[in-house]
Amino acid sequence: MEIRKAGPEDVAAIVAIGHETWPAAYGFAGPDYIAHGLATWWTAEATTRSLEATTLLVAEEGDELLGVGNIDPHAEVPVIWRLYVRPGAQGAGAGSALLTALVDEVPGRPVRLSYLAGNERAARFYARHGFAAHHEEPGERPGWPAQVWLERPPSSLLLVAVVEMAAGHPEEGRRYEDAVLALLGRHNGVLERRTRTADGATEVHLIRFASRSGYESFMVDPDRLALRTSIGAAAPATRVIEVADVPTA
Repeated sequence: MEIRKAGPEDVAAIVAIGHETWPAAYGFAGPDYIAHGLATWWTAEATTRSLEATTLLVAEEGDELLGVGNIDPHAEVPVIWRLYVRPGAQGAGAGSALLTALVDEVPGRPVRLSYLAGNERAARFYARHGFAAHHEEPGERPGWPAQVWLERPPSSLLLVAVVEMAAGHPEEGRRYEDAVLALLGRHNGVLERRTRTADGATEVHLIRFASRSGYESFMVDPDRLALRTSIGAAAPATRVIEVADVPTA
């Protein structure tokens, strides 16, 4: 399965996904709600507007589209407006993959989305992915379900790096760390704190990346790898621990 950006050639298939998933997802909301949604959001014209105004992604396997999602990155808080997977493809990871990819489009920022009150499957799915209640809006028309809005905090990655200098090479190790830490900004990483033991043999770094993908790209940065090769046996040994902020009273 591949997650990719949609193009104009995908519009018809995306509309088909909507007409397959919307009635299945919102049967509890009634036929008027379903008809209104299909006419408003699941036409070629509406999908083309989404393609132009938002980041629209699709999950594809072979030559078949399994699902679709979009996010508006221009809002003060980015909003995911669509996330739908064909009923026959649900449970295979397409929804989670799309949601992760959408959040990764706005690294380091909170993300907001909504589901229709009564859609307990959606509520459980979003809770598993770190979304929490934000506010609720009444249905647009009498008898329509309320819209439950959720928000997920910025998807930053906080790491503690315990750096042990190679025996007999503390100065070389510290210069190496100076050079490597200077590369963090390329990957949306920030050194929040750098500490060192009195004997200079160990350093502890607190590093935050805007997203996990930033950390992954930092680890394969060609300049970082070249520095590691050039220092040879004098390279420090580093142990990395993923941690989380703990609220204080």
